[in-house]
Amino acid sequence: MLLMPAGSLRAARFAAMPFMALMSSACGNQQDSTAPTGARPVEVSAQSISGGNATAAIEEIVNDVTAAWAAKNATAYAAHYAEDMQAVSPTGILQAGREAFRAQHVFLYNGPFAGSTQTIEVRDIRFLTGTIAIVQQDVSLTGYAFLPPGLPSSGGVVRSRVTWVVEKRGGSWEIVFQQMTPRL
Repeated sequence: MLLMPAGSLRAARFAAMPFMALMSSACGNQQDSTAPTGARPVEVSAQSISGGNATAAIEEIVNDVTAAWAAKNATAYAAHYAEDMQAVSPTGILQAGREAFRAQHVFLYNGPFAGSTQTIEVRDIRFLTGTIAIVQQDVSLTGYAFLPPGLPSSGGVVRSRVTWVVEKRGGSWEIVFQQMTPRL
């Protein structure tokens, strides 16, 4: 148990308030998990905040990632991830760097996920600024040979809620962070 003087605790809580407000506004108005599939509400107009083609550019990343998975091309799959990206796997493992991410997918495509199919349904694209967006997705994986320990499946389908933080850097949108949460 961490003990702090009362004044320090108040100061820590006060210092955390801007972060909490940002997260609350970023995560507020979340779509109910029982909402019909295919819904993709965009909270803020991409045209008004980032020049019109931001949503299309992010959707193109989803299309490219889907095509790269189908081709089992780890280099193409990792291409839209930032060099300094971080990812949290469905089993809670933190991975850092595009090259490590690419290498992991070389292993997966040549092993447990060689015959797999991945489908992505974009649930929400929410622009926080003109250069930062959060992308919520439902991802399903089928046709795998076996699963890494700790990765749950139901009826031969691995379902995950995937959150990306994408940032526009040097004129291109890149995935800078990914969180995968298993769903049954």
